[in-house]
Amino acid sequence: MEDLAHAAIEAAITTGSTFADVRIENTVTTIIEMTDGVTKKSIASRLKGAGIRAFIDGAWAFAQTTDLTIKGMRGTGESVAKLAKATKSKVNEKFQMDGPVFNDKIRFKPKKPFSDISVEEKIDYIKRIDEQPRAYDKRIVNTRTVYGDLWTELYIANSLGTCVSLENALPRIISVSTAKDGTNRQRAFKSYGVRGGFEKMELEQPQTIGQESAKIAIDLLSSVSAKGGTHDVIMDPVLNGVMVHEAFGHACEADNWPAHTTVLEDKVGECVGPDHLNLSDNPTMPGERGSFEYDWEGTKSKKRKLVKDGVLTELLHTLETAIRLDMEPNGAARAQSFMHVPLARMSNTLMEPGDWDVEEMIADTKDGVLLCSFNYGYTDPSKGQFMFQASHGYLIDNGEIGQMVRDVSLAGQILDVLAKIDAVGNDFRMDAGTCGKNGQMIPDMSGGPHARIRSIPVGGM
Repeated sequence: MEDLAHAAIEAAITTGSTFADVRIENTVTTIIEMTDGVTKKSIASRLKGAGIRAFIDGAWAFAQTTDLTIKGMRGTGESVAKLAKATKSKVNEKFQMDGPVFNDKIRFKPKKPFSDISVEEKIDYIKRIDEQPRAYDKRIVNTRTVYGDLWTELYIANSLGTCVSLENALPRIISVSTAKDGTNRQRAFKSYGVRGGFEKMELEQPQTIGQESAKIAIDLLSSVSAKGGTHDVIMDPVLNGVMVHEAFGHACEADNWPAHTTVLEDKVGECVGPDHLNLSDNPTMPGERGSFEYDWEGTKSKKRKLVKDGVLTELLHTLETAIRLDMEPNGAARAQSFMHVPLARMSNTLMEPGDWDVEEMIADTKDGVLLCSFNYGYTDPSKGQFMFQASHGYLIDNGEIGQMVRDVSLAGQILDVLAKIDAVGNDFRMDAGTCGKNGQMIPDMSGGPHARIRSIPVGGM
């Protein structure tokens, strides 16, 4: 790996680049999908190749290759440098690349590597989970279970002297149950994803996920459609994490600043919420799906305190954004694979716990709704606007949980909403996800405690 990366970097620099970097990847993936007890999809794939970038006076060029030979890497390095030279006259802002240098080798050793588990064993595992909803209640009329695992070896090097070798293992299981009673049809989704080997799939939570999705689907059969209005809202950890990730976290990705596409553009160092509000993005959390030791530019990861005591204190940086904004790089450059350029991205994004007991928070809410989990939504980081539909919710009347509701959504402008968070719970939970940006999908986590927003519009049927 080292010789191949050096060949590409040397060729790019010799051809005229002032900076070059290389990512060499070897990823093995398995995806198995089962519907109503029948295996519909079983895919095993390998992704192997190198992504090479060259930089001159503010101009970038990128190329990818699967020719992992000295000759192939030199040729690609030379070609990408020529492309950067050809485009440097087109850039509006000239700057020079710099950054910290790291040399490290990370070995990730799961107790049960995915390669040690046969496809037949994985299918048997999925089948057990896919059977759970139908065994839970005869009104479950459709089940869908998806299993995936990913093993990655990654080597990162650049012309500054960084050389980092990484390994990662990510399993995930998803259960979707559909319940039907007469013309009433309801659907529920549950997922579990972490960092680790197949041993993580043998824990109690992933092995009962089919039953969990079935219970929600069945409960939804007796729910009623929510009525719109202004209410106090308590978000559960999943919906809280979605809001923090989608409506605020994307706005903190520093490549939005040069593009002027964030509602937070002039807010660094300013108050964006109450002083009991703390939001973080932390890739150093052990065992989480969004965790990593070094980012895809070879910068060591660290916890990013996006909001501390209500003040926006930190952004999510690549090497380039840190230079252009005169800030410190903090290891937030991520790419879907060697075939994509690294972008400023989130990892494990969360609201830090507060000091409210959840039961006390509910008891303190006279006219409100508890919103749980997430179906779908949209967000516009440039304006800070968002809308999320919860999976389900519960009316709160004089401090007591009441009727289950469905088709209920939360909407607003993120800075207005953050200002209305008056209670943050002392509980905490993370939920697995996959984040999209510029056509790239990456594994992530989001979460936090229960939190209350005062007087916010809630949409219903």
